[in-house]
Amino acid sequence: MTRVRVGPGDDVAALVRGAEGESVLVLLDASLDALLVIQARAAIGPLAVERAPDTRVNAIVAGEGADADNVEAAARFLEGARSTTGQVLEVT
Repeated sequence: MTRVRVGPGDDVAALVRGAEGESVLVLLDASLDALLVIQARAAIGPLAVERAPDTRVNAIVAGEGADADNVEAAARFLEGARSTTGQVLEVT
């Protein structure tokens, strides 16, 4: 699994398109601009279709105060869920 952490001003589509591997996990957190998070969430489904069937694309949105262990557990779940793509999990 390739993990892509999105930072301020990043182009989510470019990050996902440039990522290697059978699974790409986009990591977003509450400190990011709300518009960037909304755009990234909206892009996950179409990017999953674009990268299929060779690569799965999913995302985790870590809310304010989200426990790092819970975020890691969500990442491990998505890594093992081989039939899951185009999904956004919100961890609060």
